[in-house]
Amino acid sequence: MKNFKKILALAAVLVLVVGLVACGGKDSANAGKDANADSSDAGSEDRKTVYFLTKILGNQYWSVVEEGARAAAEELGINIVVTGLATEAEVEKQVQQLQDAVSAQADAIVIGPTDSTAMAMPVENAFDSGIPIIIVDTMINTDKYSVAYMTDNVEAGRMAAEEMIRLLKENGVSEDEEAQIAIQIGNSGSQTIIDRNKGFNEYWDANAPEKWVVLNDDIKVNDGDITKAVGFTQDFLTTYPNLKGVFGPNNGSTVGFVTGLTEAGREDVALVGFDFSTEIEQMIRNGGFTVSTIVQKQYMMGYEGVKAGVALSNGEEVAEKLVDTGTLIVNESNIDDADVQDIINPAKDK
Repeated sequence: MKNFKKILALAAVLVLVVGLVACGGKDSANAGKDANADSSDAGSEDRKTVYFLTKILGNQYWSVVEEGARAAAEELGINIVVTGLATEAEVEKQVQQLQDAVSAQADAIVIGPTDSTAMAMPVENAFDSGIPIIIVDTMINTDKYSVAYMTDNVEAGRMAAEEMIRLLKENGVSEDEEAQIAIQIGNSGSQTIIDRNKGFNEYWDANAPEKWVVLNDDIKVNDGDITKAVGFTQDFLTTYPNLKGVFGPNNGSTVGFVTGLTEAGREDVALVGFDFSTEIEQMIRNGGFTVSTIVQKQYMMGYEGVKAGVALSNGEEVAEKLVDTGTLIVNESNIDDADVQDIINPAKDK
């Protein structure tokens, strides 16, 4: 009897140990799944999980895209995992983040590709895995994706060139006067930037006076590094005595130009940029500079991207594969208009 009791006690201990191990394994699996998700979603195994691979973490432009993505996730009651990069040069890191999302069996992946060519094959592989792939902001050089939300970048480039011509004339630059226009970009491999420059040059060649020249042989690449962008601005100001305008086809380049021109006090140089940041708002409101920016609806890119991802994961279809989210020109004349403020501050009432 005594031995029998010992056997029963031992059996009970074994059952308890097995139970604890099983629970511990389950908790560990949940912790791995939710480690990067919103803390409010922890343990929500029954929810769908969308991975959002932003381009630059903390960047003002991409933070707004992320706001839209998170708003959609909260509205739909799903988990969202956000990853991103420090600079646009970190292509290999984004490839790994994409592979990690596939390995985690994400229900959908929303991605802002850092390089349109280098990311094409990784995106194709992810798409072939059966996971819905939603592209935002930057087009990828493949048709293997589910849906894309972005600006018509060629048209946006044309808008920028037309605005630059208007601003130069506003600054009193004569059509018979030599004028140089400098450009710096965030990434030479971004189809977004390639398309914007294409549109800019097409409109410029067709409409600008002959003596007004775009410095296409000296386009500088700042890799999304604001310090580099400011330095390049200073280089342009020093190197080109007839510099009358600068064009920044992405947010970081625009901020670099704003900072460099402000530090140098060069109110005579017109600026056309992209996107809306604290820096460009201050420059517009300063009143001394001649400046306009092409504002995208990036909040909607993130918001609609996540919604589309969830819909596709539920077996639904999208009406269009490429969706133009639209743009508008913002400057001193309209910055306080209600419709402009709704786009600049899309989440203010949410």
